[in-house]
Amino acid sequence: MGELIGGDINFRGTVVALGCSIVPSSQTIAVDFGEISTRTLYAERKSAPQEFNIELQGCSSEIFKSVTVTFSGTRNVNMTDRLAITSVSPNSASGIGIGLEESNGTAIVLDTPTSAAAISDATMQLNFKTFVEGEPDALSNQTLQTGAFRATANYILNYQ
Repeated sequence: MGELIGGDINFRGTVVALGCSIVPSSQTIAVDFGEISTRTLYAERKSAPQEFNIELQGCSSEIFKSVTVTFSGTRNVNMTDRLAITSVSPNSASGIGIGLEESNGTAIVLDTPTSAAAISDATMQLNFKTFVEGEPDALSNQTLQTGAFRATANYILNYQ
């Protein structure tokens, strides 16, 4: 009889309880502010808000009853509840930050959950707004710099 040769089989995975899954188009969301006039920022302190949403699918209120969203990212050192912008060559804007708010206008504090939204069965949409805001010193000293900018926010869904 010949020698028996064998091996190992390793199994792994994770069991999770999710109230919903994220629609693929909401995994990476693009918000384009277009052109924002320094005149608007000096007069109003911030731009008109742009709406964006996070779409969810496969939702079930049998597992969890509500969901909140926590936004995070690199903070603007002059406005800690605003996102910092990233330089874009060759001409980069400066003196601004990106703010977030709930659809009702409630300010969103970075790294803090938003108001809870009840989970509905099937699909749902979480609506938010974002805006560009001038840094207080840049506004008072009239030192806003024109140019392109980028910023990134990350989000986490928190189920209750």
